[in-house]
Amino acid sequence: MKFLCIVSLAAVALAQPPSEPKPAAVEGKIVNSLTGDPIRKAELTLTTSLFDGMAGMGVDIAAGLGLDDLVPLDLKPKEPKKTYAATSDASGKFRFEGIDAGDYYLKVKRAGFLNETYKPSGPIASEGRLHLTSGQEFPGVEFRLVPQAAVSGKVVDEDGDPVGDAIVSASRSSFASGHRTLIAGDTAQGNDRGEFRLGKLAPGRYYLVAETMAINPMAAAAPPPKDGSPEVGYVATYFPQYTDVQRAEAIDIKAGADLPGFVIHMQKSRVVRVKGTLLDADGKPLKGAQVMLMSGARPGSMRMGSVDPDGKFEIANVPPGAYMAMTVKLFGGSGGSPSMTMQTLIVPAENLSDVKLGAVPDATLQGKLTVAGDGKFDLKGIGVMLQGGEDGPMIPASGRVDESGAFLLKKVSAAKYELSLQNVPKGTYLKSVLWSGREKLGEPIDLSAGVSGDLQVILGTDGATFDAKVTRDDKPVNDAEVVLLPEDSGHRSTQTTRSASTDGSGHAAFKDVPPGNYLVFAWEKVEEGDWFDPVFVKSAANDATRITIAPKDNQHLDLKAIPPAK
Repeated sequence: MKFLCIVSLAAVALAQPPSEPKPAAVEGKIVNSLTGDPIRKAELTLTTSLFDGMAGMGVDIAAGLGLDDLVPLDLKPKEPKKTYAATSDASGKFRFEGIDAGDYYLKVKRAGFLNETYKPSGPIASEGRLHLTSGQEFPGVEFRLVPQAAVSGKVVDEDGDPVGDAIVSASRSSFASGHRTLIAGDTAQGNDRGEFRLGKLAPGRYYLVAETMAINPMAAAAPPPKDGSPEVGYVATYFPQYTDVQRAEAIDIKAGADLPGFVIHMQKSRVVRVKGTLLDADGKPLKGAQVMLMSGARPGSMRMGSVDPDGKFEIANVPPGAYMAMTVKLFGGSGGSPSMTMQTLIVPAENLSDVKLGAVPDATLQGKLTVAGDGKFDLKGIGVMLQGGEDGPMIPASGRVDESGAFLLKKVSAAKYELSLQNVPKGTYLKSVLWSGREKLGEPIDLSAGVSGDLQVILGTDGATFDAKVTRDDKPVNDAEVVLLPEDSGHRSTQTTRSASTDGSGHAAFKDVPPGNYLVFAWEKVEEGDWFDPVFVKSAANDATRITIAPKDNQHLDLKAIPPAK
């Protein structure tokens, strides 16, 4: 009888419908990081997708250009996007309700402040996202928004007269890609008096640069000098009056600062002409199209020229350098759908007269990825990418590895590249990059002479584990940056270097660390990638701990935090 009762109770339990998952809730407060005052009317977004707004548009554009491989698989949404919105009240408080369980990015924006994404830690964290369970109440969010800073001034010519409508950017050095580049923090067009104001700047060290943009495609290029002398024109000029950024004066800007009175004296230098033909996929002149050149991320460097009905173009006043050439087929052109192609163009210090742009086929490069050591790994889906180096703008060439380890990189130009991998299997690391038998790990791959060669990528399986605890005055430091930097400066790259932020207990953990000799740093505050700056590393050398990591090693270090002043 007892057995029958148990069976009956079990049957009743099984017959009960599963309980509906309960919604979760998130609440918190937003304050000014300088004053501590609450911030009202801040707009918050809780979303399952990292990409929205311009970022989402960039993903769509990449897909439209056949560059979908540029988006790492782990950043692509695995399910339909879910988004919730909230606004902070007069006391700076906000609350999200009715949230489905899952992993979310929590972002906030407010005019006059820098946008910020919440960085969870501990059991609520899931790969940088906020992990919410069914029915969970999470009240512990605090955003301390940093006020934007501003600089203003004037752009003048060699006689002190205003240069109207100049494009002015505040750019900062970045080593996040492994080499020095300038990233525009804010850009604005000056008025007819030469006056400019840049008001959306994060704290940091900036270089002001002014340029004159030429983007009227209907204007015919002015004729060259009749005497055949070299042409000169206004070129990118860094505050106060230099065409070489190495000589420019850097400006230190603090949060919320408003700095006026900067005068940029525009300089002239050698400029050249670029002539050529726009071609379609069949090699015939591309009609109904336009072409523009742009250098790096500087809008002021944009140049457009006249294109005749036969696809022939001429662009004048082009400073020598590396450019992205964009060919755009417009509506109402020679038939077919609108399209855009992008190619790298190196402009020397002399005129170019027979340039072919448009649907000119780029080279393809075949390669092979293998795994050294024991163990079987699923190679399919690993992303391989060649990115432009220090020479200038470059469309990345990317592809995915198949089951056999083979991959094909399309749209490869004759230039220098740096190789990177995405979605590398756990338990492996990038061990070797061989180009025609020569080791290129941590070095550029020079394809300037052509793309014919053998590219071999090897993953290692004997990586080590390493963890560190960072303290200051014997107390754990949260959100410090621990960096494992190869001691050999010739092999420092984004693929050979490891970095991680500490959690609330001051710990940072690393897996699959390549064996080798390292300098270990623990900065309380540091700009992303600054550790690739040789000058910065040299200044911090006395604060480094030197270690040797052996294959399949397991090491722990107790580190003292390096203060922000250093």
